[in-house]
Amino acid sequence: MHKDSSVIIVITVILAILGILVGYSVEGLRTNLQSFLIKQFILMFIGGGCFIALLFYDYHKLFKPVNLWLLTIICFLGLIAVLFFGELRNGARRWLNIFGVFSLQPSEFAKIAVLVTIAWYLSRFYNMLKGFYFGILFPILLALVYCMFIVLENDQGTPTVIMTTVLCMMFVAGIHRKYLLIGAGIFGGIFAFFVISKPHRIDRIIYTWFPECDPSGKGWHIIQSLVSFYRGNLLGVGIGAGEQKLDYLPEAHRDFPFSIIGEEMGMLGAILVVILFLLLIYYGFEIARKSPDLQGSLLAMGITCMIGIQAIIMMMVNIGILPVKGMCLPLISSGGSSFIANMFMLGCLVNIGFQEVRTESPSYWKAFIFLNLSNPIK
Repeated sequence: MHKDSSVIIVITVILAILGILVGYSVEGLRTNLQSFLIKQFILMFIGGGCFIALLFYDYHKLFKPVNLWLLTIICFLGLIAVLFFGELRNGARRWLNIFGVFSLQPSEFAKIAVLVTIAWYLSRFYNMLKGFYFGILFPILLALVYCMFIVLENDQGTPTVIMTTVLCMMFVAGIHRKYLLIGAGIFGGIFAFFVISKPHRIDRIIYTWFPECDPSGKGWHIIQSLVSFYRGNLLGVGIGAGEQKLDYLPEAHRDFPFSIIGEEMGMLGAILVVILFLLLIYYGFEIARKSPDLQGSLLAMGITCMIGIQAIIMMMVNIGILPVKGMCLPLISSGGSSFIANMFMLGCLVNIGFQEVRTESPSYWKAFIFLNLSNPIK
């Protein structure tokens, strides 16, 4: 087994265990322990099954037309269904209630569809990426179609992660910097419009940076999140012994898992999580660099950026740099759809690592960011 893939597997297992500990602390001690264990077993069975299955499923098969169309159609049906039949929670309609047994969040699986679609497009039309239409307009439009449906669910965080990841993949594919700046400008303009169109979003940004202006109202969440790290000190108060989750931090298991770790496992626990995600990003980049073809490089880069960017955003949210986004900290936050989707992506990443090459392939088939940055497509 290759070193890069082995490290990714170890990191995945450790992060999943940390997620179980956070879930046990927040849910297991406050609700029925038996139901919590059953839920975790089901998630581990499905998520672990996806991870193991992808280890032995050649990632090239994802790009076959029948699989690509099937993945795209299923994701779009889910995104459309949630707009009409979705369950409304905290002002957002993101979840489909399946027979009253469990909830499904289609936007989490849409990330996979976006990654596979963009990786296929950039590799399929590689020789045409020097032009404006094929180089910037079409891939941006492909991603925006998915993001449009997700935004209608009142979710701005997920489209931000998706579009940032797509721009990274386009950069890796060697698209001209001028076009990348245009794409970044389009995305930045759309993002700014959605922020200023709703005054409460501006308020969230202001009170995230200056929570003391309204400590018992809009700044409450951030202050309590920071208190978690203060209470945890270096070694933490112990698993399950934290107090901030007791109605001080709403949705602590989903929105503030990093804060819970900071309180119960201390600064050392929080640093461990940061190191794990940084290692995941590094070895994900290594897998992308050593991939035997451009499709593998782009898909590995997309998976690494998708998980890494979301992890960084969520940790920044928990330490008061960014406003709460309603997303999950990969593999740690409570959220079945997010866990299964991330396990799917990581299994695919490891599979790409299994097929890495020992000798360097021609730069034509490699990501320019790693091998030939000085000579991008012009």
